[in-house]
Amino acid sequence: MSARAVAAWSAACMFIVLSTSNPAYKALVLAAAFAALAVGAGLSRMRPVMIGVVLVAAFAVLLNFVSAHLGSTVLFSLPAAIPGLGGPYTLEALVYGFSGGITIAAAILAAAPFSLILKSHQVMDALPSALSRTGTAIAASLNLVPAVATSFAEVTEAQRLRGWRPRGPRSWAEVVVPVVLTSVEGSIQLAESMESRGFGSGPRTAMRTVRLSTTDWLLVGASALAVLAFIASQVLGWVADWAPYPTLTAPGIDPRPLVACLLLFSPVVLWRSRA
Repeated sequence: MSARAVAAWSAACMFIVLSTSNPAYKALVLAAAFAALAVGAGLSRMRPVMIGVVLVAAFAVLLNFVSAHLGSTVLFSLPAAIPGLGGPYTLEALVYGFSGGITIAAAILAAAPFSLILKSHQVMDALPSALSRTGTAIAASLNLVPAVATSFAEVTEAQRLRGWRPRGPRSWAEVVVPVVLTSVEGSIQLAESMESRGFGSGPRTAMRTVRLSTTDWLLVGASALAVLAFIASQVLGWVADWAPYPTLTAPGIDPRPLVACLLLFSPVVLWRSRA
């Protein structure tokens, strides 16, 4: 599986979900991203990501419902004297919040294959040579948070075995100080490892050239065709815009843009057949 092919599919998903206000097409992109991850990574590995997606989407729904006091279908009202919360709460604001939540969820799941399916060296190999150093620095930075969390758990468990118990803010210094020292030591080891491998001494080299397979080319082609078909649908007016205000109406659906969105399900077939 090539990271470049996955990037093409991910970019196609994001382009479609961000270029339309119609929640029907957004929901179809979300379904395609979920299905592709389920095939490529498995439901068990998706669980932490899905929890985060649900929480972020729920926050987006709640934020719009609380802040947008627009629409004609009033569900309930709070006194206007309550700062920030007072006013009517409408069905239109709730539905528009769901549309925003679908957008956020689809965008996150479209980018999730880079962490759930691909390995770090595959992503690095897919970067242009001009971005190799930047990509290495970003990859090392992203590994910092889980490394510190692991170190914190290990140090806390070791201190508890020695009889340590949290007794206030000062007692946590017995955990924080070893964690900081461990992180510094790990950073020094990482820097020495990178230096021993010649990082920064010249252009990036590779033991072998990564080439796109037939499956990868099919994924790239399907993703490009989906983008082109959706752009053509927008230019020709087949993609109807949607707005819930002032009165909620059902979004218009045309079968031709739906075909473009269905092309995003290609990883389900390609990755399953490859497995």
